[in-house]
Amino acid sequence: MGKIALLVNKKQQNRVFNEKYYEKIRKFGELSIYDREDFEDLEYATEFVKGAEVIITSWNSPQISGEMLDACPDLKGVIHAAGSVKPVISDELIKRKVRITGSAVAIGEGVAETALGFAISACKSFYKLSRDTANKIWDENRFEYVKDFYDINVGVISGGFVGRHMVKLLKNFHVDILMYDPILSEEEIEKIGAKKVSLEELMSESDVVTIHAPSIPATDNMINKENLALMKDGAVLINTARGTIINEQDLIEELEKGRIFACIDVTNPEPPAPDNKLRFMDNVVLTPHIAGTVTNGLKRIALHVCEELERLLNGKKMRTEVNLDDLSKMA
Repeated sequence: MGKIALLVNKKQQNRVFNEKYYEKIRKFGELSIYDREDFEDLEYATEFVKGAEVIITSWNSPQISGEMLDACPDLKGVIHAAGSVKPVISDELIKRKVRITGSAVAIGEGVAETALGFAISACKSFYKLSRDTANKIWDENRFEYVKDFYDINVGVISGGFVGRHMVKLLKNFHVDILMYDPILSEEEIEKIGAKKVSLEELMSESDVVTIHAPSIPATDNMINKENLALMKDGAVLINTARGTIINEQDLIEELEKGRIFACIDVTNPEPPAPDNKLRFMDNVVLTPHIAGTVTNGLKRIALHVCEELERLLNGKKMRTEVNLDDLSKMA
């Protein structure tokens, strides 16, 4: 059995892994666990991975350099126990076409579940009605505020891992699912379980709009005053993706009209300024980037690592294996 090097600092080890998952990993090889708090000594890190068949990385792990790759002539692949693989990818790793997979799908499941929670609670107006009851009002506004999560249009922006899981969750409800994704074909989106539409049609026809696009130059300010103005009165906008996707000032100006409701988990920058209007508006729920895995949910990543490790060592394609030629399209 070959060496599996967990090139993860102690802080992230404690967040993502525990003995349950270490035992799963040990079924596939000899597990070596990094024993330092940081990676300031890259020579030590290189010596640590020497001879590894698999390197596992996570948040704060160093790039897998040419020197590390030289020290691992039998390396089969890198499994990244975090979202974007970009922080650990070096030019040399790309040049040598080393197989690598990330864990965005594991994080994305939590993101989609949070977005669904936002969607249902905002439609049912939990937030507004809670303020009412705190102000000694009971059910006077329920017919004005509440929209049941039934027979409505839900617009999903992007058909990546998170968007696909969102569609999977939405299939448990009697709702019509629209999707905007400029890369996927009509047939591909139909297979996911949605109807392909333009961004303008999605914004104008949806009762709930939920954003799951990556943060890349093409999506900067993709949601702006032109398409925000298309939203229905009473519609809900959810952003659990990245703050750069929405033009924040345009969103604030639209929210000030009182027409729509927003659930915002990400801003640009983070945290938002103390006087940012999103913090104080009655038609906004603002949360501190908690949609993904935060606490115990991080163990989803450890499970994903174990599953990808099994695929890799059995000679199969990993579920979320990265095509290094597509890095420019990835978050």
